[in-house]
Amino acid sequence: MSASSGLSRVLLYSHDTYGLGHLRRNLVIAAELLRGPGAPQVVLASGSPVLGRVPRPAGLVCVQLPPVVKTGDDEYRAVDPALSLTLVRRARTAVLLDVVRRWTPDVFLVDHSPQGMKGELLPVFAELPQSSPRTRVVLGMRDILDEPARVRAAWLAGGVYGTLEDVYDRILVYGDRDVFDLADEYRIPAPTRQRLMYCGYVTGDRGQRTAPPPGLPQGADYVLGTIGGGGDGCEVLVATARAAVRAGTAAVLCTGPLMSSADLERVRAATSGLPGVIVVDHLVEPAAVAAGASCVVTRGGYNSLCELVRSGVPTIVVPRAWPRREQVLRAAAFEARGLVRRVDESAPDLEGRLAAAVAELRAVGPSPRAYLDLEGRRRVVSALLQVVGEPVLRTGAQEVEPAMVSA
Repeated sequence: MSASSGLSRVLLYSHDTYGLGHLRRNLVIAAELLRGPGAPQVVLASGSPVLGRVPRPAGLVCVQLPPVVKTGDDEYRAVDPALSLTLVRRARTAVLLDVVRRWTPDVFLVDHSPQGMKGELLPVFAELPQSSPRTRVVLGMRDILDEPARVRAAWLAGGVYGTLEDVYDRILVYGDRDVFDLADEYRIPAPTRQRLMYCGYVTGDRGQRTAPPPGLPQGADYVLGTIGGGGDGCEVLVATARAAVRAGTAAVLCTGPLMSSADLERVRAATSGLPGVIVVDHLVEPAAVAAGASCVVTRGGYNSLCELVRSGVPTIVVPRAWPRREQVLRAAAFEARGLVRRVDESAPDLEGRLAAAVAELRAVGPSPRAYLDLEGRRRVVSALLQVVGEPVLRTGAQEVEPAMVSA
């Protein structure tokens, strides 16, 4: 990226109310933006409570937003129990307004939530024409958000379709239209579709090197169990450990930095007597440890599945079904293409079904998989370079006919 590209300042917004997925995806995009000479300045505003504990690319400036945690479908609470959600939302908006006024970015890339957590970005959008009229506003979102009918109803009720039309110069879909057609499923109106593009899946460019997990020698056979950030899923880890023992192999369980101390204790207590079971809260080289496993049992998060598909390791997905069904839909779409094996958490005898799947995948080993476009990070950066040199495409608020977006 050269200095003559016209892209010198990029502001990334990551609301980060649950898990690590949004933060990890933004760090991948930031790393791609910062690659090579003439890279722009990049600021990441994130609400993740572990923002200061995760590795991040050199040159990235991070702004901590007061953290909140999701408690239900579009329901949140402040991580600090002494603070109300209203106060925290106002504080987050104030921080973002201050960054925009002082820094005037060329591009403001919003992750996932078109209006921000509980509408916290709406005052920022109103401020941009006065404080930074040259800023191009771009939305980047994963392909699957939830059941299409629920998304359409929520967007219609919350005025999101108007925000998409009135605010965003470009909408980037982090996915493949052949896997999930976001524009059709969520009934994006025709004027807005002109600014929408599919970028492919956004994932890091990691090599295929393998590394043994802590506590196991090089060449040991093991199953890796991972549940993302660790906000839920301790039962999945326990079932994975017992399934691995039944299948005659070791198990490495990665709990994640967001697992509560009570859940961590449950996992340790339930697996303490199992031979060959190792419990860690994080892995220094998770991709290398996953690549060395005979199979991986994971949740169905966007980043985890994309990285595992890239590595080629046999993968069993136990998708989260609450508070959104996004992981269930993604696991089904990937399974239909032969990319993963799905095991639903709610069906009876999770341990037995995992043991059968582990035994089968270990016997079969890696096999050729269907193609999945995993070069999204490069196309995202190309799109940002392009949009900064274009005239504003937004045409203002537009009436959205209920029939266009009804369930």
